[in-house]
Amino acid sequence: MTARRNETTNQVARNLIRVVTGSYFMALALDLVTGLDKAVLFAAFLDPRTADIAGSTILLCLSATFMIGYHLRLSALSLALFIFASSLAQHMVHVEPGAVSAFWRDITLICAIMLSYMTLSPHEIRSASMLGSRARRSALVQKPVKPRRITPTASHKRPVQLEIRRALKTVETAPRQPRVAEDEREVLNIFANI
Repeated sequence: MTARRNETTNQVARNLIRVVTGSYFMALALDLVTGLDKAVLFAAFLDPRTADIAGSTILLCLSATFMIGYHLRLSALSLALFIFASSLAQHMVHVEPGAVSAFWRDITLICAIMLSYMTLSPHEIRSASMLGSRARRSALVQKPVKPRRITPTASHKRPVQLEIRRALKTVETAPRQPRVAEDEREVLNIFANI
């Protein structure tokens, strides 16, 4: 009972850490906090407004799927790659004096994203989803199981098996007679009656 309670407590703590990390990136996508430039990846081939909308939309969607734990490995890896590429393009293409500290902050946040699923077993990853774990729990609680005793019935031999056994017994008990050449011809031509 204590191990199950500890497992539940650990899972709740991991979910809270994931929600806090994901909420930072959601706030970043909605321009509520300053930090990473989301539009830097799209600025080369889109106008600034469209690039900002595209970057914000992608970051918001990835953050939301990461927060709720939907396909946790895929969403965490996609979010980490998006942040890494954006931070690398923003801070390391044109190196400025304070750029390394901002890049270092983004790398630290990427490590927090990766640690949210790297230490989990496949069972824990399945239960990490906030939507899926509630549905599984409600499906398990629906109906109690009532065990019942099953007694094996006496096995009856089928009539074909009895006939085969009778035939084998009569062949074994009958004395063997020497073969005659006429019997041999009958044996060799098994398709004569067809």
